[in-house]
Amino acid sequence: MASTDKEKKRIQEIRNDEIRHFNKICAIYTLITNEQPQPHISEECPNHYLAGLQFAFEDEQKTVDFYLEISDEAKNPFIKELFRRAAADEQNHAVWFLSFLQKNQM
Repeated sequence: MASTDKEKKRIQEIRNDEIRHFNKICAIYTLITNEQPQPHISEECPNHYLAGLQFAFEDEQKTVDFYLEISDEAKNPFIKELFRRAAADEQNHAVWFLSFLQKNQM
């Protein structure tokens, strides 16, 4: 769906970041609760590229705020830093999605 190979490569890199975040957060959850998380998809993703970019941009922005709240409340320095870093990654992802969105609307 990406309009260029450059966009496709960047989106794949973002996907890899998201998988890394997911795995780290699952590991923390398991350490704290001694149980495996049971994740589920809570929203459907759009089927069209531009709608997907808009959805991804908004989702990344919401996730930045969520991760920063967790980081602010965390007492454990490792958890605090992990969520602070993940929030920075999410903000970077949002910028990429916004740039792709603007470029593809021209």
